[in-house]
Amino acid sequence: MKQNYCYIHIPFCTSKCKYCRFASFWNIDQLKINLYVEKLIWEIKKSSFNIEEKTLNSIYFGWWTPSVLKIEQLWDIINALKDKYAFEKDIEISIEATPITITQENLIWWNELWINRLSIWVQSLNTDTLKEIGRWEKWDIINALDNIKHFLSEKNIDLNISIDIIIGLPYVEKWEVKEDILDILHNNYFVKHISVYMLEEYYWEWERDSKFQKVVYPTDWKCKWIHENDYLDEYIDIKETLKTKWFNSYEISNFAKQWYECKHNQSYWNHSNILAYWLWAHGFINNTRYSNSEEFLNYYSENAKEYEALDNQQLDIEKLMFWLRTSWIEQELYQNFDTEKISYFVDEWYLQKKSDKIHLSDKWVLLLDYILGELL
Repeated sequence: MKQNYCYIHIPFCTSKCKYCRFASFWNIDQLKINLYVEKLIWEIKKSSFNIEEKTLNSIYFGWWTPSVLKIEQLWDIINALKDKYAFEKDIEISIEATPITITQENLIWWNELWINRLSIWVQSLNTDTLKEIGRWEKWDIINALDNIKHFLSEKNIDLNISIDIIIGLPYVEKWEVKEDILDILHNNYFVKHISVYMLEEYYWEWERDSKFQKVVYPTDWKCKWIHENDYLDEYIDIKETLKTKWFNSYEISNFAKQWYECKHNQSYWNHSNILAYWLWAHGFINNTRYSNSEEFLNYYSENAKEYEALDNQQLDIEKLMFWLRTSWIEQELYQNFDTEKISYFVDEWYLQKKSDKIHLSDKWVLLLDYILGELL
């Protein structure tokens, strides 16, 4: 019986990152938020997913700044879900949060709402970097972590605290990302999960109008940066360092101490049911993917969802993609693909083989898309 995971997208940001290209409002307009939350709750109440077990194993408030919601709005959304579904006894309820929203008051209220996992957008501790990408001050990050430390010690409770870090941002030099992570771990014992993303497809050039734009391999770099040839060294060094701190790599970009892996993340990689409610929703129910419009007006006008039923071949393709990112792939799956190319990738150490299983070599983690393209 498939488990059910719920994803709630809140498309409002306290500030717009300069590398972001997704649908969102970056200025906090309470009227727009109120309208969106009303529509979201309506969508939850009217939904009729064909699922065998009406129990939620996790709820994830994510994608931009869900922590800008008022406590009453979060409460209304959770209650709408609770009226429709049973909650698993140890349900994971996550919220993505910007540092400036992590206050003592919010931590208390989030705890009252059963939120037991926080994902904090740190990205970097480099002050020049934070300024250039439109994030917060380094002090905001430190203050947020101090607020969490004080809250946990005072309440004597356990939260799964996760931080997001990006390799490849402007002004960040070689090995600086690892030092940021070690600095955070040294001073904050409660961090149990770390996401390390690589932004190699984005490069930064300073223009006369003082705006960043996405560029590809510019000939004249205007700021300090980590060279793309160093991405792999950075990633492997961070992975090995985190291993010494008891963080297991359970997916290419995600590291966690034992029992603190993110249920929401894992649900995507094992084809669990994803009940997605939001603008630009991408859900997955009983091997069928569905999506809402990415346009606000279309979403509000209640246009029909788009559906795509996946056949066994499409499911096998997704399994290959997901499992290469997370674990070993058994022969009964990979033998359905180009076995000659698999043998080539094993011989060239792109893939490693043990008995009847293969997995991606760390040395070639940045070439995953190329390897998948060749195998498919």
